[in-house]
Amino acid sequence: MIIYMSEKRIKGMTRRLQKVLRELGVDLKYTRCLNLAVRLLGFDDHQDFLARDLDAPFSALDDQLSDDDFVARDDHQMGVLTAAGLGPVARELLDRCNPTGSWSRTPLDEPVWDTVAGNDPL
Repeated sequence: MIIYMSEKRIKGMTRRLQKVLRELGVDLKYTRCLNLAVRLLGFDDHQDFLARDLDAPFSALDDQLSDDDFVARDDHQMGVLTAAGLGPVARELLDRCNPTGSWSRTPLDEPVWDTVAGNDPL
């Protein structure tokens, strides 16, 4: 699954991922968050993203997808986060960052705090 987004959107997504992860007690450097962001879109790493087809149209946002396509995208993104060792906070991270959706949504009122890889958020 490859999801085409602009480089500007990827940078915004990266900053959002880093901020939310920090709030969840996980401190990742910008470059690691950048690679995580592009993996959420189906690319192997940032270099793979940079080599993408620049003529390809941007992909639809989550709220524009059919239910089946949304579930497939969500499953892919949850798998990426789980493989990155972020399984305990994967759902919260996707819901709060909304990486392939509209960023105009209101974030969750009550975050779910979990421990990830020994990083206690308290």
